[in-house]
Parts: sequence; structure tokens; C-alpha cells
Amino acid sequence: MDLKNTFGELVDKLRRQRPVIHEITNYVTAESCADVALAAGASPVMADEPEEVEEITAGADALVLNLGTISFNKQIAMERAVAVAAKKGIPVILDPVGVMTSTMRLNFALQLLNKGVISIVRGNYSECNALLLGKTGGHGVDNLDETTDEGQALRLAKDAASKFNCVFAVTGAVDNISNGKQAVVLNNGHPLLQDITGSGCMTSTLVACCAAITKDMLVAAALGVVIMGQSAELAANFLEKKDGPGMFKVRLMDCVYHVTTKWNLVNLKPEEKVS
Repeated sequence: MDLKNTFGELVDKLRRQRPVIHEITNYVTAESCADVALAAGASPVMADEPEEVEEITAGADALVLNLGTISFNKQIAMERAVAVAAKKGIPVILDPVGVMTSTMRLNFALQLLNKGVISIVRGNYSECNALLLGKTGGHGVDNLDETTDEGQALRLAKDAASKFNCVFAVTGAVDNISNGKQAVVLNNGHPLLQDITGSGCMTSTLVACCAAITKDMLVAAALGVVIMGQSAELAANFLEKKDGPGMFKVRLMDCVYHVTTKWNLVNLKPEEKVS
């Protein structure tokens, strides 16, 4: 797989086509997700009212389901939106925020996965491991497995993808993405991503932007993760000594724009590989 040339063609296509991304997301990061979609060249719409989600989903090119601030009404909205997406062949990206901490979240995510309607899952190790094992255990919504080695995360991505018949993107210091047969290991990013709200949610949005313009969900997931990782590295390079997470987040949004408008300047690291 020629990642750089494939990615370059898709980035151009993304900015040319401006796909509509429907996000049923959480109120903590909704603005950041909308901004990052716009910066990448897509057109976001945030609608979670059950009475209108079917109509809005029907006009979208990708659907994001983010469980960050899940509620009964949002579950209804997500179920209705997914039904339309499945019928029309619209890719669905699941961000299983905090499923390791809440039985309600975990059961709902598993319900969606077991229906076979999810195209890509983008989550951290703790979230994806909870989905694979089908059990909770933890506090808060952040990754609880910081000591996980690359081999464990790669096995998790492959096993979860095989079990649920979709692509799993297990993101962290090293990103492991698999469709159950092939895998992509990426080494982009910057530690400051852990110090801002919404880095995972924004990554899921970027994955959806890419899923909207290709039928290869492994490539879509990998490209979305690469855009975020490259943008984070570029943003960190622009910081001054007095700057911290706040300015990093501002720079990050700018850098998503720069990465997707100047893809010819982006280089994948030698460590990045496809297997």
C-alpha cells in the first residue's frame, strides 16, 4: 500500500468535494469537532434531535456517533441515524468515549457493534479493550493503560476488528489500526494532545472526513489519524517557551488546515508501516 500517494490523492479529494459530516456528538467538544472538520475541508452538521436526525443523516456523507455525553434521547437519535446510514451505505464512525467506566455506554456501544452497522471504531486502548472483553472497569474517560506496549495494542486492534467485522483504530502514543487482516502502525502526534479537551473526538471527526471520500475504511482511519498526528507535531513546533496547552490547541486547528492544504510538505516517518 503506497500510503503517501494514496493519502495525497484523498486529501485533495476531501478539500475538493467538501463532504457533509453529521455528528451526534457531545456538548463538551462539539465546537472543536465542527472547527476541525471545517479546517480539513469538510462541512459539519451537529444534530441530535430524534425527530430530525433521519433526514439530516440521509443528506450526509459520513456519520459520527460520539458517546461522550450520552443520554436516552441521544441513543434514540443514534439508532435512527444508524438505520438510515445502513440503508444508504453511509459510513458510521463510533467514538466509544468512556465505555470502560459505564455499563450503559458499554452496552449501547456493543449493541451498535453487534448489529454490524459500524464502519470504524476510533478509541483509546482502555475503551477498545472494554469493547473486546465486554466489561467495564475504571474511572473517568481517559486512557487507563498508559503502560500498554505496542504489541498489545496491535493485537487488540486486530482482534477487535475481527470480532466486530469493522476497522478499529486504537490511538495513543503509537496508533494501531486494523481491519482484522491488515494493520497500520503510526508514530505521529505529540504529548500535548493529552493535555487538551477533545483531541480524541477531533481525531474521530477527521477519520469521518476521510471515510466520506473513500470506500477503504482502513485507509480512511489511517489518514484521519495521520492528519491529527502531523498537525499536532507542526503545532508544537510553532509554540514559544511561554506557550502551553491553550495555545497548542489554537495552533492545532491552524495546522489541520495547513496539513490538508499543503500535503506535499508532509512526510510519513520511516517507522510507519503496513502489515
